[in-house]
Amino acid sequence: MTPHFRPQDADNYDQKIAIAVPGYDTLHRTTAALLATRLPADARILVVGAGTGADILALHRQQPAWHITAVEPLAEMLAQARAKTADIASIHFHHGYLADLPQSDPFDAAVCHLVMHFIAETADKRSLLEHIAARLKPAALLLHSDVIATNPDELPVLIEYTLAAGMPVAGIPLMQQRFTADIHGISTDDFAALAQSSGFTAPYLYFRVPTIAAWLLERRA
Repeated sequence: MTPHFRPQDADNYDQKIAIAVPGYDTLHRTTAALLATRLPADARILVVGAGTGADILALHRQQPAWHITAVEPLAEMLAQARAKTADIASIHFHHGYLADLPQSDPFDAAVCHLVMHFIAETADKRSLLEHIAARLKPAALLLHSDVIATNPDELPVLIEYTLAAGMPVAGIPLMQQRFTADIHGISTDDFAALAQSSGFTAPYLYFRVPTIAAWLLERRA
């Protein structure tokens, strides 16, 4: 079990994350649309941290012929993703971490959304990116999003957003505590340097909302 989520956290996760992350659905749909402009219909895509399946559903709706390998360490979240996609034969699930995913032919692209901010140490963040790069073809794409270390004015904006979206006022202290102790954001400049030292080209920003950014990168040949 991942140390950042408990089994019960899978309950109502979809509703909670839609409140907590501005543009959550748009992020996934934009990612899928962007990949559709770059990949063939028979592409193989790796999804790191599949959660309850938002990534894979958006990808499948965009291009049903894509072959998707979804990696998720929390069994309860993986069970929800499996249930949502039970009739889709082109999705393969791996319960565990990327490091223990059985070796296969390299992928045409990878998606890693809202995973790396749970990793505290820079060396471990780099290890994640290096593991992803090792699974990709040369010049393959990585679409990656993360909580960013940025202007402190953005957290109040996020709090106001979540309150308007339905979060109770009693949830504010927990959100503030998580940003202080549990979430390890990275600045855009530091992410660019980290990505380029981990086997990728300079990142291109394609999505941005308060506290969150998403980038397109390519694995260096």
